Amino acid sequence: MKVLVTAGSTEVPIDKVRVISNIFGGRTGTAIAEYFFSQGDEVTLITSNPSLVKVLDSKLKVISFRTYDQLLESMSLEIITNNFDVIIHSAAVSDYYVSDVYVMGPDGSLVLVDKSKKISSAHSSLFLEMKPTLKIIDLIRKIWGFSGRLVKFKLEVGISDEELIAIAQKSREASEADLIVANCLEWSDRYAYIISESGSIRVSRKGLAKKLMSLLT
Repeated sequence: MKVLVTAGSTEVPIDKVRVISNIFGGRTGTAIAEYFFSQGDEVTLITSNPSLVKVLDSKLKVISFRTYDQLLESMSLEIITNNFDVIIHSAAVSDYYVSDVYVMGPDGSLVLVDKSKKISSAHSSLFLEMKPTLKIIDLIRKIWGFSGRLVKFKLEVGISDEELIAIAQKSREASEADLIVANCLEWSDRYAYIISESGSIRVSRKGLAKKLMSLLT
């Protein structure tokens, strides 16, 4: 199979030197990419943390990104120009970007500041206006025309397994994904659910890559 895997987290700039990101480093996506590669698949890994890759083989294509925009650009190019059989989109993508930055004026109104440079640290407070990013997972089929097997990832916090599965099933359907890997932050290092149209199965984190391959082949 020809497989594309995304891993890691995106950054969105506040100004020229400051960013907002999340806590995920890309270990799961990297492990999935390396497992599929070890089984003979042709793998492209788009990751924010290429230092995690242990496989030293030029046949495992590794593309690095840092920002949301860089991930969006790399995925668009790879999906449009390559005939992938499977896409496993495990990267933790920013849900919002910083559209504008403000400070409080003397009269209590918000005053727009220039975020194209480094914002001064002399301000007593900053106010960020954030707007939703495009859902990259929803572009894969609807905009980029991918017709192969698609795997989505979903993470929640502080809900029951039953609630997680119900939320993930709706999320899978909305993105036209074949499978969705769902977990909660509280136990994400121990197990996950793989959910399809026909139901859900619970797998250990160590067994996730192997089980995904068995479901995709």
